[in-house]
Amino acid sequence: MSEKRGIAAVIAAAGNSERFGKNKLDGLICGIPCIALTLLAFERSEETLQTVVVTKKENVENILLLKEKYGLKKLFAVTEGGECRQESAAKGAAATDPEIGFIAVHDGARPLVLPEDIDRVAKEAYMHGAAAAVIKQTNTVKTVENGFIVNTIPREETVMSVTPQIFSREIYSRITNEFRDRFKDFTDDSAMAEKLGIKVKAVFCSESNIKITTPNDIIVANALLSEKMKKREM
Repeated sequence: MSEKRGIAAVIAAAGNSERFGKNKLDGLICGIPCIALTLLAFERSEETLQTVVVTKKENVENILLLKEKYGLKKLFAVTEGGECRQESAAKGAAATDPEIGFIAVHDGARPLVLPEDIDRVAKEAYMHGAAAAVIKQTNTVKTVENGFIVNTIPREETVMSVTPQIFSREIYSRITNEFRDRFKDFTDDSAMAEKLGIKVKAVFCSESNIKITTPNDIIVANALLSEKMKKREM
């Protein structure tokens, strides 16, 4: 790829947290706000040059306060989101430095993403133009029609899609321009690339890269991070 290496990470943090009951990005994991942990992971990523957070208008000031508190030197901007996730991500990408050749889109509610996984996805994106983090499927997946199971999909043929998803700026501009009026038809950015026939490299990442959706997920994240911290001390 001809684009310069290095990523500008867009952190999608403009959701409504409906299943959580309050702003889940403020939820504390080992005493640290969820969104701060997410930003710290990208702060430690060698391939990340800057981060941009896309959030609700009322949360902008609170996130800016985290910059000094947690030493977030790569936090470049905090901007207001759009009507859906893909629109928010596109607005965040527009706020990044255009000289950075690759755009990473990551869920703000995935605070346990490993910096080394971010870097591995980035390096695959440099080679292939587009790459996305995935996790091995451990469940048996079936298709259902009219309330009845009609097919079983071999689990080795499926993966669970997570983030980050990283694209060359040229590819990211292409997919967002193509589907700008249909953002809500897609569940993630990779799906837009797939629709245009763009191959997205799957990069297997740590299973600890969970998404905070309900209060129970905070309990799980606390346990996972506590265990990781204990291992570092041993």
